[in-house]
Amino acid sequence: MLTTTVSELKVLLQSVPRSFLALNPNDLVQPRMEGKWSRLQILGHLCDSALHNVSRFVQMQHQTEPLSITPYHQDLWVESQQYISAPSEEVLSLWISLNQSIIRVLSSMPETGESPTCILPDGSVVTMEWLAQDYVQHLKHHLQQIFGEHHNLGTE
Repeated sequence: MLTTTVSELKVLLQSVPRSFLALNPNDLVQPRMEGKWSRLQILGHLCDSALHNVSRFVQMQHQTEPLSITPYHQDLWVESQQYISAPSEEVLSLWISLNQSIIRVLSSMPETGESPTCILPDGSVVTMEWLAQDYVQHLKHHLQQIFGEHHNLGTE
């Protein structure tokens, strides 16, 4: 399952930069609706998500006990990182780099043996495979917000 997740991430790393750079720069910084993030802020949020998840994936590999996942305040992270005024190329480069790190970490996991686990904030215990697939689903959800429901990111 990690192999599938890694493959999906690799495809997104090929398609997302091209699609993102093709967007109108003015459209990147306009909120999608009143009180909502702009496309650039959504990509920034995906950077924050990648940052948190690469840390989780690394920690899960080296702990004997399940890692306890703590949520983070997404709006404060997006605001503190100042994605709204950051150069779009910088945010895109950060997103690419963080996801390349995730690919390296997940690719180094042995396919055999027990999968590391973590405890979600609701108390449920899930495997690294589940968390990695959930990360990709979260990523795709927000990419649809950036590019539109019918935009093909090469993963279909």
